[in-house]
Amino acid sequence: MASCHKDDNSNTQTDEDGIITSLPYQWKKSLHNQNAVSNGYISDAIYYNGNIAIPTTNGKNSKFLSMVNPNNGEIIWQWNDNYLPYSNQIIIFEKYQNNNLLTYQTGNKSYCINLDDGTTQWKFERNEPFLVHLSGLNASYFTFGQSTTQFQQYSEKVAFKGSLETGELNEFIIPNFTINNIAPGYRIGDVTRIEPYMYSSVQHLVVTWQEPQNVNSINDWQTYLGLYNYETNEWVYEKKEMNEPNINGVVLAPPVIYQGKFYANIGHQLVCHDIATGNQVWVRDFPQDFLFSGFIIEDDKIIANNEDTNTYCLNPENGNIIWKTESSGTSGRMSYLNGIVYFVGGSTGKLHAIDVNTGKHVWKINAGNLEESSTNNFKTNAVYVFESENGNPAKIIALSHLNVYCFEAYQ
Repeated sequence: MASCHKDDNSNTQTDEDGIITSLPYQWKKSLHNQNAVSNGYISDAIYYNGNIAIPTTNGKNSKFLSMVNPNNGEIIWQWNDNYLPYSNQIIIFEKYQNNNLLTYQTGNKSYCINLDDGTTQWKFERNEPFLVHLSGLNASYFTFGQSTTQFQQYSEKVAFKGSLETGELNEFIIPNFTINNIAPGYRIGDVTRIEPYMYSSVQHLVVTWQEPQNVNSINDWQTYLGLYNYETNEWVYEKKEMNEPNINGVVLAPPVIYQGKFYANIGHQLVCHDIATGNQVWVRDFPQDFLFSGFIIEDDKIIANNEDTNTYCLNPENGNIIWKTESSGTSGRMSYLNGIVYFVGGSTGKLHAIDVNTGKHVWKINAGNLEESSTNNFKTNAVYVFESENGNPAKIIALSHLNVYCFEAYQ
């Protein structure tokens, strides 16, 4: 990061609707030491000890995960110990973080980074690829890959439990796949998500898994919900239907547990299930899916970015739509602070901010208004948020393709 600017001389700008399109930044820094090159992607904000991790480059071929001080943009450490470091970008779609250790998965490559100093805790180039989906519980993490103990003639994804300290993996949860239908590629089913849940003072896991319903299609799937007792290693229930079989019938965006209920995006639907019974509470259909941006629950509201170019606000109790507003469609994951949801629109290239109480846009900031080329955009990387502290205002940190910017939060 070559340059640092304390302030921007430009004034706040608004469009005809009063939406802010440019405002002074507290600081900015280049993401590249020299020339701008592709600098990777982090979907969910990574925080540690009050600092943030972002993708950077040296302006040549080296790509880094850099831990940065959010008060001034100074680099604390850099990591690029990935396989083929001169060609592989830092791409972290999902991660599991516990204390100072963070793990992520890309194809058959597994990594764990010590966030104290940016050293490699472990890394493996495994025999088979694993899903990018990750979750965990304390010093164990959960990932999903091909079983090595059953049905070797078929393709299936089962749950593995790994040690965050060593990276050692062991098969963990294998549902009772019926093998009634075998999809193209000899696919018989997949475990796709595990979310820890404390139920009746006992540690449980909420599990989603799927089976094909049509031997002639790779897309026609039925998704099920299971509740697994982590202490006894037994199912409380294993197979509660979450959707009507259809060509979009798989869990896409990361699910959310909220007030004893499990919320998930299955194809073009948002669904809500009671965790204790597995019974469906409600289902809501949408024109498109929520794959890229997903959804969050804040202020007792579901905020969801749909690929139909609208952002929706739903009541989590019944799925009723409170408001919807024209937005960006494809976008990065959302971050929330003080009644405002922030995200970067991949289709708009702008830094969006929406008031969750009204659905009104308050920011659509253009990178081209910040001393960059008029064609430059914000990057659909995570947006980082910080509460006010020690008399300093709350702040928002977002990345363009060239720079990282720190702004005072809307409120």
